[in-house]
Amino acid sequence: MKTFKTKDMNSKEAYKLISGLVIPRPIAWLTTQNSQGIVNAAPFSFFNVVSKEPVIVSIAMTEMKDSVRNLLEREEGVIHLVNTDNVEAMNKTSAPLAANESEVEKFGINLTESQEVKVPAIANAKARLEVILHKHIPVGKTSHLMLLEVKNILVDDTVIDEEKLYIKAEALDPVARLSGRAYTALGETFEITRPIK
Repeated sequence: MKTFKTKDMNSKEAYKLISGLVIPRPIAWLTTQNSQGIVNAAPFSFFNVVSKEPVIVSIAMTEMKDSVRNLLEREEGVIHLVNTDNVEAMNKTSAPLAANESEVEKFGINLTESQEVKVPAIANAKARLEVILHKHIPVGKTSHLMLLEVKNILVDDTVIDEEKLYIKAEALDPVARLSGRAYTALGETFEITRPIK
């Protein structure tokens, strides 16, 4: 096996390896808003679930971006799950715009009102999480781990079996991040029975 000691690598080299190994990664397409009312939209693939009680998710942001500043200032946002219908729009919002420019305005992304937070949501997402800031943890030299408490879960009727509270993965049609410019859609799925006591 090849060995790569992180102490011998720069951050770009380490990122290339770790982002290529920890795959597929779900994408948090996050809207936030600054004090002037400008809505920011940006995708983050260092995203996962942390706790079920309270319901907390995490987004790790590797730089001090507008999303970090907005979350620290306004303490709320909306996370959208990316699917094949909106992946192109999501990709556009990764463009490095100035803080006073709105990705949703520049790229013509339609918004809708949220229910539990003031930050608007992206209209064509099949699922979204309205969140408030639970905790901000600076990590290393440049990264920010944002723990976000989910206050409201909204899912399209086609995505959920309400009686069983079961999410239909194929209907959700999620897109996940690989490395470099690569993404993946949901492929073959299978089930394995867990051992029981």
